[in-house]
Amino acid sequence: MSPGLPLLALLLLVPLAPAHAEEGAPKQTKPEAPVLRVTESTVSLLEPSGDGCEWARFEPLSAARQVLAKLAVDCQGGATALSRDGKRGAARFWRGGVSAPVVGRPTFPEKFPSPAFRDRLFLVELATGAVEEIPLPPLGELIEFGFDAGGRLLGLSMQKVTDGSGPPLMAHAFAYQDGAWSRLDSKATTESSGTGVLALRKQLGERSNRALDPRFTPEEIDDDLLLDQLYQLTPEQPDGEWTSLERGGYTLALWGTPFGDELLATGLLRKVEKGKALALPGHTFRENDLVSIQVRGPFLLVSLADSGGHPRLYRGRKLVWSSEGARAVTFWPK
Repeated sequence: MSPGLPLLALLLLVPLAPAHAEEGAPKQTKPEAPVLRVTESTVSLLEPSGDGCEWARFEPLSAARQVLAKLAVDCQGGATALSRDGKRGAARFWRGGVSAPVVGRPTFPEKFPSPAFRDRLFLVELATGAVEEIPLPPLGELIEFGFDAGGRLLGLSMQKVTDGSGPPLMAHAFAYQDGAWSRLDSKATTESSGTGVLALRKQLGERSNRALDPRFTPEEIDDDLLLDQLYQLTPEQPDGEWTSLERGGYTLALWGTPFGDELLATGLLRKVEKGKALALPGHTFRENDLVSIQVRGPFLLVSLADSGGHPRLYRGRKLVWSSEGARAVTFWPK
């Protein structure tokens, strides 16, 4: 990005008005945009705006909205990351940032990306809204990105090796510095291990693709009366099991489908209160949808996994906000 003009140069460009006009004219100052106060329910989201996409900080209870950046790209496939000091962000748009059903037809089908769709990555100065599109890492496909504790943007990629002289898959770690990507590490990996073999993955800070991951560690339900209620809801497909998930002050019973040693959370879930399986209002996800479950304080945020679309925000069993257009919805870090 090119720097702005120096203050002295700007002053030289401003025509001088007569002294008596300055004295008689009332002073007019442009009010500063109010800073949105972050609460436990504040979220980060991407929303379509005209021909582009706005990254905004949004307070659902008051409907206060602060636009952080305007991006000249469709919101489909969007994901975000934030630096720890809250001064910088990154937004990426790629074909993999969509929600896929477990089986059958999803509740909210994604539009198919056009042939013109291309993977794009942007750096954002959150205080000013300045946006810079940057290139992708030079090796493999970018899988994860985020900021480390020092504020560097890290990118983790996966590369298929086709020459047969080495392992079939390699994972690479890059840092974006001085306008270019520098490779920091490379390791052989597998489809299941992915970028998890890279030590730098642990340094990635707040990022939507972690919050929107449907994987969870299951806990057994040992209440027979609760299981009787749930068995009536058991689907024929997909394969899975009823399990308990405790997040914050919420206990949920949900149908999880196998994924290695973990389960993937599906949209078939109930809130458990005093041994009763209770449906949440406005919850339209089904067992063939994968969902993300986030909790902060008294708030439960359920959305489609990976894309973070069609969010439903609850306080207890009350639906306090929902959206059919927002994507990459996550709680804003406090």
